[in-house]
Amino acid sequence: MVRDAEQPAGSRLETIPPAVALGLLVIGVAPALAFGIGGIPHTARAGLAAGGLGDLATVARLLLSGTAPYSPTFHGVLPFIYPPGILLFLPLPSLAGTSHFVLAFAAEMLVVVLAGVAIVARHAHRPGLVWALVAVLGALGPLAVYRPDPVIGLLLVAGAIAASRSRYFLAFLLVFAAALIKEYALVAVVPLLALSCAGAARNQPGFWSRLAAACRPALLALLPVALVVAAFQLWSHGGLLTSQLHNLDRGVEIESLPAGVGLVLAHLHQVTVSRGALGSMEVSGARLHLAIGTAAFVSLGLALLLAVFWAGFRPGAPPGLLFAASIGAALVATPVLSPQYLAAFTPCTCLAAYELSGRARPTLLWGCVLLSLLTQLEFPYLWTSILALARSGLLVLEARNLLLLLMVLGLAAQAMRWRHRAAPALPSPTPGAVGFTPAGAPR
Repeated sequence: MVRDAEQPAGSRLETIPPAVALGLLVIGVAPALAFGIGGIPHTARAGLAAGGLGDLATVARLLLSGTAPYSPTFHGVLPFIYPPGILLFLPLPSLAGTSHFVLAFAAEMLVVVLAGVAIVARHAHRPGLVWALVAVLGALGPLAVYRPDPVIGLLLVAGAIAASRSRYFLAFLLVFAAALIKEYALVAVVPLLALSCAGAARNQPGFWSRLAAACRPALLALLPVALVVAAFQLWSHGGLLTSQLHNLDRGVEIESLPAGVGLVLAHLHQVTVSRGALGSMEVSGARLHLAIGTAAFVSLGLALLLAVFWAGFRPGAPPGLLFAASIGAALVATPVLSPQYLAAFTPCTCLAAYELSGRARPTLLWGCVLLSLLTQLEFPYLWTSILALARSGLLVLEARNLLLLLMVLGLAAQAMRWRHRAAPALPSPTPGAVGFTPAGAPR
């Protein structure tokens, strides 16, 4: 097994062994592929994660038949609320037919994810990162191939790597491309703007020159994305914007942090679990105090995001750490914590682990593996128990949420510690201290 030069000899926790990573991938993905094949016993629970693919198959069929996207006839039972980037993943699986769409989509995603992991890890020049990414995505289970979110995570990792080399135009372009698949990726723009400003401050003499230099990469990268959005807005006769506004109809999902606190406060009494307007499972009840809980977590998430932005102004701040902390802050703040969002958080956190030394690296790496495993366990395998408010399922769900919260707080603390400890120039890592080595630096 290859070790980083920074890694102490004999340490077995600072990398994830290839055998473990491949084992997690096989155990997590095989049931999803088996369900797609059909007729294989004991795969029904894995198939719960494929629930939304039927709607995507319908969307693909309508799109290929010439129906304008986001038009009223384009929508099925539920509004199609995804940005246009997701449409790229639909035509190829649709060639397999409706009855084999699930298998074809899963196979396509598996190929795309594995290729993406290889490309990202190669450009990161971080030995061991490839197996960390395979492990955390494999541990996520069927969601790793039934949703496009792993692609979002890999695009964000690539954006962080580009930012570490001061290639800010490419970094913004990758983040915006991820947001074209699902809009929550836009939160990574916050630390990226701070990093761009810090880079401009080193190279430009005056305030306005610095501001122009910091904003120029973002504006240039936004231009092609804006053209894509404008084209779809015109093609859909305004349906794209209308579809995105449906996101305002969301309630508090049972998997979110506010819902978890509310369930504890209510002791599971007088709690109603129902399907929301967009198909997600939401909770309601007077004893849940959801308004207070949601406001508290939104405030915490915004405070964490502000801290990440502030930490990004320090020259040489680790981009992977800042990206992971910003995505984590969004997961803390949102009342819609769908399990696939972890596929964007964990890859960034793996990169952050390889930017840090000392005890932070194994803590983050194995914390991501455990976070993914708990997420796979709660969805899809314990999903029916959670909806029935059974304690067996809820304990796993809330353990996952607690671990997520602790990891996000830890990432934010590492970012602030970096700002307070780092000198204006890049420091040389000292034994036992938290340090960051640029992705392209020799080791």
